[in-house]
Amino acid sequence: MAKANYSIDLIKQMAVCDANYIRLLKLLPQLAAYLDRSFEDHAPLQAIQQVDTSSEEPEKLLEGVSREFSIADLDGENEKVTVAIKILEAFKYTTTLEIIQKPVFKKWMTNPSMLVRVYHDASTAEVVSYQGHRNLEPRYSQPNPKMYHADEKMQVNQFLGEWLSHCLKVGRSMKAPELINNI
Repeated sequence: MAKANYSIDLIKQMAVCDANYIRLLKLLPQLAAYLDRSFEDHAPLQAIQQVDTSSEEPEKLLEGVSREFSIADLDGENEKVTVAIKILEAFKYTTTLEIIQKPVFKKWMTNPSMLVRVYHDASTAEVVSYQGHRNLEPRYSQPNPKMYHADEKMQVNQFLGEWLSHCLKVGRSMKAPELINNI
C-alpha cells in the first residue's frame, strides 16, 4: 500500500504557533509591551536612562532583556538545568528571541537551542532556527538530502510548545522580577 503524502494542516500549525505566543507572554511579560506600547514600563531602568525615550523606536528598549528559569536540579550537584529566553532583536511588529537550555550535556544529548520570531500584530510565534538549522520548509519530500521529516517545521513548533509548557509547569525564575514604584 502506498504511503499517503503529507499535507499541511495550516489551521493546526497556526494554532500551535498562536499557543506558543501566549506561552511566551506568560514567561516573558515584557513582550506585552508590544500589545499596549508601554515599553518604558517593561524596560530595565538602565536602558531607559541610556536611551532617549522619545525616539522613533521605543521597542529597542527591550533588546537584551532576558529571563531564566530553573527546570531541574542535577543529582548530587548544586547545578541547575535552566532555560534562558533573551530578546535579540526588537522591531515594531516583530521580535526575535533566543531560547537555550543550559548547562550543555554533551555526554547525553545536544541541548535545545532555537531562534523564535514573534509576530505581535498576528499574535503568533514560530521557530525560525532550531539547532542551527534555518529556513525550515513547511513540507519536505521523502527522502530528502538533509534527512528532515516531511513535517519538520510542524514538529519543531510543537516541540517549542512542549518546552514552554514545561517551563510554565515546573520552572522557577532564577531572579525576582523588578518592581517599579510609581509613588
